[in-house]
Amino acid sequence: MPVAACKLLTYKGQYSTCQIKVPDIDEKLPAVKVSGQYYSRFRRFEDAEAAMKALAKLARNGDVLALTKQSKDSYVMWALELEAQVFKGPRKDGRRWPTCGPATCLILGDAKQYNQGYIQVPDLADPMVAVQYDDQFYSVYRPGLAAGEALYLAAQLTGRGNDSAIASTSKGYAVCMLEPEATAHTPE
Repeated sequence: MPVAACKLLTYKGQYSTCQIKVPDIDEKLPAVKVSGQYYSRFRRFEDAEAAMKALAKLARNGDVLALTKQSKDSYVMWALELEAQVFKGPRKDGRRWPTCGPATCLILGDAKQYNQGYIQVPDLADPMVAVQYDDQFYSVYRPGLAAGEALYLAAQLTGRGNDSAIASTSKGYAVCMLEPEATAHTPE
């Protein structure tokens, strides 16, 4: 079952706004440019929970998405446009395109998408609770969060370059960090 790969964009220095043309639509579309790729505006959500549910649903299609926070509680979702051509260039007020965007955050919207267990990382003596997706381990950094809290915390982590995941659990959302050197821990 596919998951949504999402760029969590929390401040305007991570992206630039523009307008694009795509082959199958005649009119120009509002867009953001992140790390050299264009994302067209898909939909606005009035709260974080609605945005998280939409991310989980769109994961089934394998869409690559970006999410920007517009105000205290509203979010805008953007969809990657591989064949986009920029219609309007960068603003002329001296701003430059950002050189790179944040790391990617996976949205694991269904417990069937991941396995939960324990991992061992080289620099820690005790095993850690983790989720496993696609042969990679993500340590559970903070469990039991509301949707808005999970998006905020994951955006902070990805903004620092840490690949992360948000896993939907029975007790809310868990923010997880990629542990590239982790191995599965089996109790003795």
